[in-house]
Amino acid sequence: MRQVPLLAGLAVVLLAAGCSSSDGKLEVSGTVMFKGAPLDQGTIQFFVKERPELVASAQIKDGKYTVPARAGLQPGTYRIVISSGEPGTKVPDDAMPGQAGPPAKERIPPEYNVRSMEKPVLREVKKGEKLDFDIK
Repeated sequence: MRQVPLLAGLAVVLLAAGCSSSDGKLEVSGTVMFKGAPLDQGTIQFFVKERPELVASAQIKDGKYTVPARAGLQPGTYRIVISSGEPGTKVPDDAMPGQAGPPAKERIPPEYNVRSMEKPVLREVKKGEKLDFDIK
């Protein structure tokens, strides 16, 4: 009988640990459309608005991305960088094994993929809201 309260207490501790706080960080997800269709592949990065400091990033696949809460963002405004290489980049036939081929040609317009702070794409992260992008 003494084990029942002990086991119940242990269960409460384990449940609390499983529901650990994300320190106010939010899951951030959404869709990325490119020329009217879901972007097949790429990356999305969230930078501190005023500095070149990366806060979070995620892979884009079939137009969707998710940054989980544990790696998420505090509510606020972030500078967004979206990048996607042109499909079909081929490693040259004479490349040494393990040698990378030429970088893929960027297909996302510069206003989204240049890490410049001159004319950044800024978006606000809010609880319960998705961040969707429609790139022409």
